Amino acid sequence: MLQGTESYYIEHLKRKLEEKIGFQILQFHDCRIFSELLSNVKITISAHTLARFFGLMKANHRPYTSTLNLLADYLGFGSFAFFCNEISKLHAFSLSDRQGMSTGDFSFTALELAIHSNDWKSMQTILESFEVTSKAYKNYMVMFLGNAVRQHAEKDDFLKALIEIENGRHLFYESFVDEDDPGNYYADALNKYYLKIKQEIGSKLFNECFVNSKKIYLNQNVALKDLNIILSESLPIDELHFHQISRLFEMRILIDRTDDNFIQIMDKYIGKVLDLLPRYETYQKSWILARVIKALAFTEKLKKSMKIQEFSTAIYQTYLELNGEIESIADLILQLTIYVYRNQFQADLFPLVRIQKTHLNETNARIAIESATAYLFAEKQVKAILDKNLIPFSQKTGNSWIKGIIT
Repeated sequence: MLQGTESYYIEHLKRKLEEKIGFQILQFHDCRIFSELLSNVKITISAHTLARFFGLMKANHRPYTSTLNLLADYLGFGSFAFFCNEISKLHAFSLSDRQGMSTGDFSFTALELAIHSNDWKSMQTILESFEVTSKAYKNYMVMFLGNAVRQHAEKDDFLKALIEIENGRHLFYESFVDEDDPGNYYADALNKYYLKIKQEIGSKLFNECFVNSKKIYLNQNVALKDLNIILSESLPIDELHFHQISRLFEMRILIDRTDDNFIQIMDKYIGKVLDLLPRYETYQKSWILARVIKALAFTEKLKKSMKIQEFSTAIYQTYLELNGEIESIADLILQLTIYVYRNQFQADLFPLVRIQKTHLNETNARIAIESATAYLFAEKQVKAILDKNLIPFSQKTGNSWIKGIIT
């Protein structure tokens, strides 16, 4: 096998591995998690070896064949040579049959080339042929697209091309949801492109909530004229997506925080949330509770709210349902809240863990929440460093609500 060809197949092996485990390998911590996953199926590869394989650490030689064989076997191919053979067949199929491009790795290769060539028509053709075959495969595409948009020099042209196709709207605008939003590019794109096509009430509500909650958490003024849908009493609650529900309650708490009767209003909102929770699955409940926690923490009313037994119990029960698996920013918020108020709960808690997936769209929130969680048990030099940086970082990145949880 020629060296250049081998490198090509190794890159495809990396992509296939990330598809299977459901997250990208971007830091050494990810290698540790992957090493543990491998050990669970009796495959022993150290985190350092994985870091060299994924290019996170300097490697003085090509990956050992034994390592490549083990990784290929983890994917069900038996050996690296067999993996290369099967990928060759897949690519031949993809080149000869347009529909094959929708599921073959070649679609990622061609998509990436079209994006970097500013060939927007070809990008649209390839992306529109993409078919979701699994949650992990969708997540890979979502993060791939989101990172590509963030890094692109012609971001505005890219955003316009994405809004023109269904997969562009669904996989980027509605799934990546860039909470970090560097330079406000995402919020601007929602107003400039997304709302001209998506006119249903849920999409408009999402836009109002996203743009205005970001302003509030950055201590910026919000105009009442920009809150028409959020303040509407005729919203079809039963027709809203759980993310829209979570953002709606978050925003209503944030808006009413200056009302003289806020304590009574807060109790009313918590009661409505508790009434809605039974209809949702665990990961959905996690998001609804997490956004309410954020808003209450920002208004400095979380401590009082945690004294409402039904509310604290709902948070604790949802945390238990996670079974120690922290996979989203919402799960991280629940874990932090439970540990801050751990003296309220008599049962043992799951061990503290960092997030198991890399969320490129919420890097700032992840860093802030994990740092706040570490702060609870930090000592000496580490505590001093966290004490110095946590609050300024949280305020600068729109995560100032963190202070309302840990203080």
